[in-house]
Amino acid sequence: MPATSRFVIGDSVNKKRTSGMYTEIGPSVGEIIEMRVKHDRRERPGYYCTVKWPDGRTSEHAQHMLVPAP
Repeated sequence: MPATSRFVIGDSVNKKRTSGMYTEIGPSVGEIIEMRVKHDRRERPGYYCTVKWPDGRTSEHAQHMLVPAP
Protein backbone atom coordinates (compact mmCIF):
# COMPACT_ATOMS: atom_id res chain seq x y z
CA MET A 1 0.00 0.00 0.00
CA PRO A 2 1.53 3.35 -0.99
CA ALA A 3 2.02 6.16 1.50
CA THR A 4 -0.61 8.87 1.65
CA SER A 5 -0.48 12.42 2.94
CA ARG A 6 -1.64 12.85 6.56
CA PHE A 7 -1.69 16.65 6.53
CA VAL A 8 -2.77 19.49 4.26
CA ILE A 9 -1.43 23.03 3.89
CA GLY A 10 -2.63 25.19 6.78
CA ASP A 11 -2.75 22.40 9.39
CA SER A 12 -1.31 23.12 12.85
CA VAL A 13 1.29 20.59 13.97
CA ASN A 14 3.76 19.80 16.75
CA LYS A 15 7.09 18.03 16.24
CA LYS A 16 7.85 14.72 17.93
CA ARG A 17 11.07 14.60 19.93
CA THR A 18 12.78 11.30 20.56
CA SER A 19 15.27 10.75 23.31
CA GLY A 20 16.29 7.15 23.71
CA MET A 21 13.18 5.04 24.10
CA TYR A 22 10.76 7.86 24.88
CA THR A 23 8.90 10.12 22.48
CA GLU A 24 7.60 13.49 23.63
CA ILE A 25 5.83 16.31 21.82
CA GLY A 26 7.50 19.70 21.36
CA PRO A 27 5.86 22.73 23.02
CA SER A 28 5.55 25.06 20.02
CA VAL A 29 2.81 24.77 17.40
CA GLY A 30 3.69 25.39 13.75
CA GLU A 31 1.70 25.69 10.55
CA ILE A 32 2.30 23.66 7.38
CA ILE A 33 3.05 26.01 4.51
CA GLU A 34 4.25 23.56 1.83
CA MET A 35 4.04 19.84 1.03
CA ARG A 36 6.55 17.92 -1.12
CA VAL A 37 6.80 14.34 -2.30
CA LYS A 38 10.29 12.85 -2.48
CA HIS A 39 11.01 9.40 -3.89
CA ASP A 40 13.56 6.96 -2.49
CA ARG A 41 15.79 4.60 -4.48
CA ARG A 42 12.92 2.21 -5.04
CA GLU A 43 10.72 5.08 -6.26
CA ARG A 44 8.45 4.90 -3.21
CA PRO A 45 6.93 8.27 -2.27
CA GLY A 46 7.69 10.02 1.01
CA TYR A 47 5.77 13.09 2.14
CA TYR A 48 7.67 16.06 3.58
CA CYS A 49 6.13 19.15 5.15
CA THR A 50 7.64 22.62 5.41
CA VAL A 51 6.56 24.06 8.77
CA LYS A 52 6.59 27.73 9.77
CA TRP A 53 7.14 28.12 13.53
CA PRO A 54 5.89 31.04 15.70
CA ASP A 55 9.39 32.56 15.93
CA GLY A 56 9.56 32.90 12.12
CA ARG A 57 11.81 29.91 11.36
CA THR A 58 10.86 27.32 8.75
CA SER A 59 11.96 23.71 8.66
CA GLU A 60 11.22 20.61 6.61
CA HIS A 61 10.15 17.35 8.28
CA ALA A 62 8.97 13.95 7.18
CA GLN A 63 5.28 13.64 8.00
CA HIS A 64 5.90 10.76 10.44
CA MET A 65 7.80 13.22 12.70
CA LEU A 66 4.75 15.50 13.06
CA VAL A 67 1.53 15.16 15.02
CA PRO A 68 -1.64 17.26 14.77
CA ALA A 69 -1.72 20.11 17.30
CA PRO A 70 -4.49 19.89 19.91
